[in-house]
Amino acid sequence: MPENDKKIITNIERKAIKEMVDLLDELGISEIEIDNEKIGRIKVSKNILNTNLGLTNSLTNIDRKDNQESINKKEDSTKNNNTINAPMIGTVYLQPEPGSKKFIEKGEMIKKGQTLLVIEAMKTMNEIVADKGGKILEILVEDEQPVQFGDPLVIIE
Repeated sequence: MPENDKKIITNIERKAIKEMVDLLDELGISEIEIDNEKIGRIKVSKNILNTNLGLTNSLTNIDRKDNQESINKKEDSTKNNNTINAPMIGTVYLQPEPGSKKFIEKGEMIKKGQTLLVIEAMKTMNEIVADKGGKILEILVEDEQPVQFGDPLVIIE
């Protein structure tokens, strides 16, 4: 690139880029673009390498054996029609607010329509409800875990 074609990034542009990168993480998206009269057009994107089961961040502190067992459970559960899967990308919350009682516990009997957990997507809290009554066999996600569309969340017997 010729020297006179190089554009110096201003502090305003740096701030906008940083906010856009933060927004990518917050919304769980891989690309965002703004076109602003003052700044011009800025496009920020990132590569998402591991969207397999959303395990990258949530299981990093668990030893490899537990990690593999968890992966196997999740893979087995996707074959099970008693599994409630994530209907969207977002962040899972197992309780209505920090420090409060969880929506459900393993072994608990639930009713059709009962709230199982909440997925936050784009600053909107989306209640995930049971499509049938039964016993909670397994809760496959952790509180504040990011999930992708189709990730298994809960198994109901």
